[in-house]
Amino acid sequence: MDHDDTLGERPGTQATLSPSTPPSDHVASLRGPEVVTIGRKAWYRLVAVGLVLSFAALIVSVVSTAHDNSRIARMKTHGIAVSVTVTRCIGNLGGSGSNGAGYTCHGDYSIAGTTHHELIGSMTTFAASGTKVNGVADPSKPTTVILASALKKSTTSPATYFPAGFMAIVLVTLTFVFTRLARRPRTKLPPTS
Repeated sequence: MDHDDTLGERPGTQATLSPSTPPSDHVASLRGPEVVTIGRKAWYRLVAVGLVLSFAALIVSVVSTAHDNSRIARMKTHGIAVSVTVTRCIGNLGGSGSNGAGYTCHGDYSIAGTTHHELIGSMTTFAASGTKVNGVADPSKPTTVILASALKKSTTSPATYFPAGFMAIVLVTLTFVFTRLARRPRTKLPPTS
């Protein structure tokens, strides 16, 4: 009697699938938990939040640039010339902490009988305590002082808005593409046979 013991079938019968056998399009995971996918709406929400945050950063950048330009213009036209006495300079470390990256210096100066002890803006070189440097104080905020030589080199220019303008163009383009994709109807795949 010849029969195949490995298949466990009798001669002349065909092998049939049991009802518990999964269909051919079923994929089982071999190890670990099943993969969880993020839906289309969740991706759209994430992109929308990213665009809103980017627009907020753009607005902050434009306001900051406008503030800096107006401060420079105000200090150039109405700045208060002061003699600043350096009280201390601290060396700054850059990168991994093995190289110097300039100095942070503080000084004393007087305006209308009031003495201010503030950071000397734009001063990046060492000066010994007691050294006098020429500074310019902001008339609307006397606690802000920068070196007179640095103020002379500073300029207000529309070019300072170019990075923000470029960022605005990119964000508007991305927003347009995003809204087009979000409004496009979802295509359904044809049923598999």
